[in-house]
Amino acid sequence: MKLRNLLFRLLAGALCQVLFNEFFVYYLVLLECQWPTKPHPVNGQEPVKVMLLADTHLLGPIHGHWFDKLRREWQMHRTFQSAMTLFRPEAVFVLGDIFDEGNWVNQKEFDAYVDRFRKLFHTPEGTQLYSIVGNHDIGFHYATHPYLTHRFGKAFNNTGVTMTSIRGVNFVTINSVAMEGDGCQLCETAEKELRGISAIFKCGRGVGHGCKSVPKLEEYSRPIVLQHYPMYRESDRACQEYDAPQIELYRERWEVISKESTDLIGELIQPRLSFSGHTHHYCHVAKNRLGIEEYTLASFSWRNKNNPSFVLAQISQSEHTIARCQMPVENTIINIYLVGGIVLVLSSIVRLGSFVSQLRMFSRGGRREYRKLAK
Repeated sequence: MKLRNLLFRLLAGALCQVLFNEFFVYYLVLLECQWPTKPHPVNGQEPVKVMLLADTHLLGPIHGHWFDKLRREWQMHRTFQSAMTLFRPEAVFVLGDIFDEGNWVNQKEFDAYVDRFRKLFHTPEGTQLYSIVGNHDIGFHYATHPYLTHRFGKAFNNTGVTMTSIRGVNFVTINSVAMEGDGCQLCETAEKELRGISAIFKCGRGVGHGCKSVPKLEEYSRPIVLQHYPMYRESDRACQEYDAPQIELYRERWEVISKESTDLIGELIQPRLSFSGHTHHYCHVAKNRLGIEEYTLASFSWRNKNNPSFVLAQISQSEHTIARCQMPVENTIINIYLVGGIVLVLSSIVRLGSFVSQLRMFSRGGRREYRKLAK
């Protein structure tokens, strides 16, 4: 009976450890994060509550190991769903590289990819999910193809450049791969769309021409730029906050968009704030090349980073407040498993030793009684 109790306690302890590390720890860590201070309402409009994350890199069928895939997707799923429960944002923006092998898979594999993403990052009613294209979704500029761009756009309703307005707050999502400026079809289409959005903003400010033929903007406010690549910066020395060793030199059109593309975005839409991903590390620049704040988000996947994070933002038509939310640290989870496992094993050995000692004492006592009876 005691041996059975010992096994039961061992299994119960292991189960509690798994439940804590694979479920409760996400709530426990995320409870330390809160929405930033709410900006003042503008024109009676409450600020928009936004969650932003980047570089989920869902593993594909070519290089993805099944256990790595299972582990990373479970971690991201639990973090995201815990965040949905705790924070209930109005909009979620995923800043590119949703997939790790999006540019390599065939149509059937891509459809399976999209289905997995929607299940893992399901949002509750009242929360809209927006997905931005990255280089791992359609390939770098030199390797992409109109077909890859078209199928991503069809799946996620996302073209080269798109505008979304929520209570007068204007978000412009940009396909960074199309910001090459070399006259390719993809680049020309994106620039044309960017100029079309520029015309809407100019008419919204009352400085445009031919505004009768331009979609009317209900309320004008300087837009928020959302893209995969960061705006041009020479290095991470510009970062006021960062979570990795500084990268000393960025390559244009590879780690960041070019100076020319950055300046074009600034000239055409005059943004007031920018969010990006791609580098897998967090960086906050108080004034980038355009003189505005830029946040480069860390990867949302533990495969790319030991300490992933995401961002919560409250954005009004004139102000914004930002909070960076840390996710469970991979090494901490591993250490909890190791320490907890060692404690369970040692306590089981101690209890088993006590059980064996009692069994021996009982056995000796039984032999004595038997000898007495025999005499």
